[in-house]
Amino acid sequence: MTNNVRDSSPPTLLWFGAAFFSGALSDAGWVTTIKRQYQPAAVSWRELFADLPSPPDVLVIADYSGPPPLLDPHTCPSLTVLYSVDSHIHSWHPLYAQAFDLCLVSLRDHLPRFTGRFLDANRTLWTPPFVPDTLQPAPKNQIWDALFVGKVDATLTPRRHAALQALRQELPGLEVRQGKFQELFPQAKVVLNFCDLNDLNFRVVEALACGSTLLTPRIGHGQDDLFCHGENLWLYDQSPDGNDVADLLHQLRRLLADDALRARLARNGQAKVNADHRASHRAAAFTNRLREHDWSALIANRLRASTAIHCDILRPLFLHLSDSLPPGHPLRQAYYHAAEKTPPALRQNTSGLLQKPIPK
Repeated sequence: MTNNVRDSSPPTLLWFGAAFFSGALSDAGWVTTIKRQYQPAAVSWRELFADLPSPPDVLVIADYSGPPPLLDPHTCPSLTVLYSVDSHIHSWHPLYAQAFDLCLVSLRDHLPRFTGRFLDANRTLWTPPFVPDTLQPAPKNQIWDALFVGKVDATLTPRRHAALQALRQELPGLEVRQGKFQELFPQAKVVLNFCDLNDLNFRVVEALACGSTLLTPRIGHGQDDLFCHGENLWLYDQSPDGNDVADLLHQLRRLLADDALRARLARNGQAKVNADHRASHRAAAFTNRLREHDWSALIANRLRASTAIHCDILRPLFLHLSDSLPPGHPLRQAYYHAAEKTPPALRQNTSGLLQKPIPK
């Protein structure tokens, strides 16, 4: 933020969607309001701000694995930030991001997809997976050789399903569970991970935070910059369809045969997460990155382009979503009306919106 500061009160932020690292923002100097949302929604910023004393300085719309929740980001008087986590599933994220001032992207290799007519590369921030600062699992006896925790479904996770089916034939003692990972991971000598859609998932940092030895696929999205094979975790080559588990089995047997190696990986992996990949680290990175921008200028530029953003970005997206929903679906009409409504470009003076210093 630049020098349009008149008072020293901390900036305000409204976080809408899945919680992610929002709980750590207050310690980074923000006055935060968190509105968790996990069900499909289609709301206006006026609805979100209705119970607030004044519009927040920053509005964050966080990925909640649902359709676009904010109907009018292009006219919002606050600095707007979209947080995309599942861009490997939701291909509309890069398009929707064009209506926002800034964007956080979990999958680093997808960053170029978010650069477009209304959002340049300088306004996207890689925000890798992390774990809460409060996650401190208690040590437990390791009663399983290999463990996978998560959903296994032939339709929804076919690659994972095929790999576990094939692996079980060679490793009858394989344990597959669903439940609280912080209670289950410490009970395994090796925690397995699969990346069905070549995404760097949160299971990587969750397993390491639990002090577990992690065997995970070679994947992009900056994984090698976050963790080191043979030092923090162990990698294997994942087959395209999951049926070939030769390398997975080879690397797993290597780990199970070397107690000292597993102990070193688990110790170093946990230390790396504690040093760099907690929610407080993501909150600090978010805060520092916002400090680099002139919020008033970003808002003013977006408001000037609001009509074009609506016509070229939001209208086709919302019409497509409306047409794809069944008749009578509550969001069908909401998206249709949002697509048809073309507000005039806002001409309000935004210079008075941002009078507070960003946290230092």
